[in-house]
Amino acid sequence: MVSTDSNSGTESRPNCPTIGIIGCGNIGGKQAANFLAHGYSVYVYDVNQDSMVQLQSLGAKVTQSCAELATRSEIIFTALPTPDDVITAVLEGEQNLSQGLQPGSVYVDITTNSPETVLRIHHAMEKLGIEMLDAPFNDCPVGTQSQQGMGLAILPSGSRETFERVEPILQLMADQVIYCGEISTGTRCKLIHNAVNAITVQAVSEGITLGLASGIDLQTIWDVLRLGSFGQNPGDIHGLPHYWFSRRCDDLSQHPAFTVKLLHKDLRLALALASQHDVCVPHLSLTIKDYEEAERRQWSDHSTTKVCCLQEERAGVIAQGSPQL
Repeated sequence: MVSTDSNSGTESRPNCPTIGIIGCGNIGGKQAANFLAHGYSVYVYDVNQDSMVQLQSLGAKVTQSCAELATRSEIIFTALPTPDDVITAVLEGEQNLSQGLQPGSVYVDITTNSPETVLRIHHAMEKLGIEMLDAPFNDCPVGTQSQQGMGLAILPSGSRETFERVEPILQLMADQVIYCGEISTGTRCKLIHNAVNAITVQAVSEGITLGLASGIDLQTIWDVLRLGSFGQNPGDIHGLPHYWFSRRCDDLSQHPAFTVKLLHKDLRLALALASQHDVCVPHLSLTIKDYEEAERRQWSDHSTTKVCCLQEERAGVIAQGSPQL
């Protein structure tokens, strides 16, 4: 068991809210370290205690449950993989967050969640007298530039008053803070973003494999795409040399930050959103079929760009090499 005493001599900033973070993975762990570097007192909890060890060495205070973290924190973030994980941590699990929340605290969910789950939890928070925002986070992948080195944008939604109360904290988390409106709007915006991103990756893979199959060398088709109007606008193409051409997607030891199963979850949520509003989304529907096939092939834990291998199979070519940027 990890000790609850911090191993660091980091001094907390006076008159600043104490922060709690549930979920110390790629996003939650990075943000915990970020807050510690800014001098905030940070409490952490994760079901995998090993994931808290490094944060403890940076000065984080380890807790043994979501409820304990809630009793010690003024602003609490959840950064968890799925909607079910959030429900367990916040409402239904043993020693869940709602059992320890203190009057005046603010709860912010930065998970890529479902709108329905966000609204359910918001209703529960209202009954407890707790303010809440959903604020999904657009992390910063290779191929894009983050001014602060943390991420490109955070998408908070909820009451304007609650947003303004925690806005200084949110500004530390990303280059841009985009207030999206009423509760769950930020989550819907993130799902739309991820759907567009996934569809674009598959569109790029079609273009590149078509070029290779028709005898165009990789560097030429790459330059055509990246230097034309498409490459100067949709940013996803710029990460492909690192994520796809390098074949990192074939190697689980590379520890992908964003996996096939997580993006598949986001795409299903986006498709449900489209169905709810009776919007036809044929490109999204086709892209989801590729993610379903990837899951059937047991690629769930691979990088999301592993799905592009399906298009390579269809075209009978493999895109690999080091095209010059």
